Amino acid sequence: MGLTWGPSFADGFGNFVFGEKKSVLRLGYNMGYDSFFNNIASNAAASSPNGVIAQFNSTVTTANPRGQPNHSSFLPTTAVAISPLSAQTLIARDLVNPYYQRWSFGLQREIPSGFVMDVSYVGSKGTKLYINEDWNPQVRPDLRITPINPATGQPVTTGLSSRLDNIQGARTVRTNGGSSTYHGGQLEVRRRFANNFQITGAYTFSKLISNADEVFVTGFGNGGTSFFSVPSVLGGGKDDRALSEFDRTHRASFTYIFQSPFFKDQKGFAGKLLGGFQLAGVTTFESGVPYTIFNGFDSDGIAGADRPNYNPNGRRGVRAIPLVDTNNFITGYINPEVIIGMTSGGTPVYESIDPSTAQFVVLPSYVNGATGSVARRGSLGRNTERTRGINSTSLSFLKRTRLNETMYFDAKAEMFNAFNTPQFGSGNNIANELSQGLFLRPVNPTTSGGGRTARYQVKFVF
Repeated sequence: MGLTWGPSFADGFGNFVFGEKKSVLRLGYNMGYDSFFNNIASNAAASSPNGVIAQFNSTVTTANPRGQPNHSSFLPTTAVAISPLSAQTLIARDLVNPYYQRWSFGLQREIPSGFVMDVSYVGSKGTKLYINEDWNPQVRPDLRITPINPATGQPVTTGLSSRLDNIQGARTVRTNGGSSTYHGGQLEVRRRFANNFQITGAYTFSKLISNADEVFVTGFGNGGTSFFSVPSVLGGGKDDRALSEFDRTHRASFTYIFQSPFFKDQKGFAGKLLGGFQLAGVTTFESGVPYTIFNGFDSDGIAGADRPNYNPNGRRGVRAIPLVDTNNFITGYINPEVIIGMTSGGTPVYESIDPSTAQFVVLPSYVNGATGSVARRGSLGRNTERTRGINSTSLSFLKRTRLNETMYFDAKAEMFNAFNTPQFGSGNNIANELSQGLFLRPVNPTTSGGGRTARYQVKFVF
């Protein structure tokens, strides 16, 4: 539903505030439901016990440089036996269609010199969104639920999965556990084409918050998994509510067209040579992509993308990597960015660091049975860092030469990212850069589509 109102009234001095019907107020609200995602049913139908995959991996060796010959003859002819350890994709019994709400309020006003201004607030909320949840995660021994063998009175010792339910395999469940909230302020100013010039400028200041961004794998912001960092069955989920990977706090874009005012009638040779020029372009500025910093080690003994401790007083971008002894006691920390020497075997020797001076303090691995091993969970949130933002300009140059009223030649040159500025995206390359074995490399994401692209064309219209 919506409401539009064009106010027209004057102030106490007789001056029109919203006079001459040059202003329009608009507000609206709508609610809708998402359609059922067919992949949910098809994945469950293809899961065990309905479908089981048996495979044989071909290997390349010196004797068989092209892989195993007669590969197909090695493929199993009998499906793998079904057992409680077989992985399953399931559907929550209370699964419903997600729904969304959207609302907005805005003012459009005609201002001097042919400009029109729009100022708006836009909000939306996604509720019961589709996500994947791990309902039987791999956990450390003290969290595993292992049944008692009634014949012996002792815990079952065979057919165990090392998961929460120790006699069941992986259980990926499609649920309505996702949610999102968006708030944005928008400003647009545009000038109609007049005096050979047209321009539109738009700016958005917004925030998008969610607890999950992709029903499948979001390799950039969540460590290559669609699951929460700590499974919801263990009280997680709420810890992942943070900036969305799709959040762009600031975005400004400008589109413009300028026509040469000279020799517009293109009379004579000089007119055809010097008239008909046009320049058009789009310039965009945008905040960088949020991303998550990962611990690099399983520090809590629970399967998931662990995150390090955050030290607000530490030097930005500096990390401290723990050194542990044979009993998994922490004996010190190193800064993996500062190499002070090399061993005789060619292994780098890193500078020692006081963890209180580092912004990110890595947690050591949880080792079952080790004397000093402790299950730890980092304090850093999800999507706390950003890549560098986007600054891109695309230009179009047009020369139109008219032969008569209906026939003309167009010679056109287009340049995308005309000034060849790096464009940082949200691909898996960035996740790989930031989640190597020591959990974080220097924040220098690889570019995504950063090169200039030029295109030329000639067209004859008749």
